[in-house]
Amino acid sequence: MNIKQRHFIQKSQIRELQDDLLNQYDEKFVAQIFPKKARIELIQTDAGDTLYAVNNVLKLWRSKDGYIPVLTLLLNKQVDLKKIVVDKGAIRFVTNAADVMRPGITHIEPSIKKGDIVVIVDENHDRALAIGKAMFDAKEMENKNSGKVVKNLHTIQDNVWKFEKQFK
Repeated sequence: MNIKQRHFIQKSQIRELQDDLLNQYDEKFVAQIFPKKARIELIQTDAGDTLYAVNNVLKLWRSKDGYIPVLTLLLNKQVDLKKIVVDKGAIRFVTNAADVMRPGITHIEPSIKKGDIVVIVDENHDRALAIGKAMFDAKEMENKNSGKVVKNLHTIQDNVWKFEKQFK
């Protein structure tokens, strides 16, 4: 991924972005992404992705599935998301961008709703492995015995991760 265009956005556009985020996340999440005084840069890549850097730190990625926080923020515990815990047998598959299957899940946060952006963590270290989109409500996931329950959106070593590592 290479940068095609990048520019700082105006205060009015920042407010619009924050309001847009509130449709998907709560106020606590938005406050964790945007400090009081923030310079926000919009970055367009040649792959068609839109990314947002806050004070020169890549924080958000806008995809067809909505706004997704960059995985580094979750690894550094800078933002909170609803959580799905997977067993150690699922780690290899999840980190290689496979969707999360019901048998590999050991814990589902009860407040998860269909369409929520969630963090997928391993059961031993509670470390973020990927970010996904819930395909069912928590209750429906609990009742399933098999099949995909979380769509994998962003993992370690994907294009956004690699872009973030070389971003300045």
